[in-house]
Amino acid sequence: MKPEFFSILFHNQNFCAALGRVVLAAGRLESLLREYLELNGVMVKEWEATLGKLTLLLKDNNLITRNGEMHFNDMKSQRNYLTHKLFDLFAERIEETVLPRTDLLNSDTEYFTERADILANDLDHFANSAHTLISGAHKGKSNIFRT
Repeated sequence: MKPEFFSILFHNQNFCAALGRVVLAAGRLESLLREYLELNGVMVKEWEATLGKLTLLLKDNNLITRNGEMHFNDMKSQRNYLTHKLFDLFAERIEETVLPRTDLLNSDTEYFTERADILANDLDHFANSAHTLISGAHKGKSNIFRT
């Protein structure tokens, strides 16, 4: 059921909605991280404002803890896998590592949906934290990413 499962996911409204939330939350987080960097004097070109590059800029400018960097890198990897590698997974072009492809049933869409939902919530949580941080910076409060 490998290639067929991609089609099942593609037509599953819950999975597609969860994946849409991942994309929207990641875009919001990237935008807010760019704003945060700019508030700290780091200019970011729009085309460079990817989660990976933003995380590197945060690290290089001592604006994120090692733990935060690890979280951001993990979310970036998960987001990239969900948005760029699922077809390759089911077409057996990549190894089965992050998500399963063997012995899948139609009901396994729930597992894939849950994974996407968890990632969307994690991205949204960090976007909310970035928003709070930016709001605090405008009010002269401290940096929550460095504490």
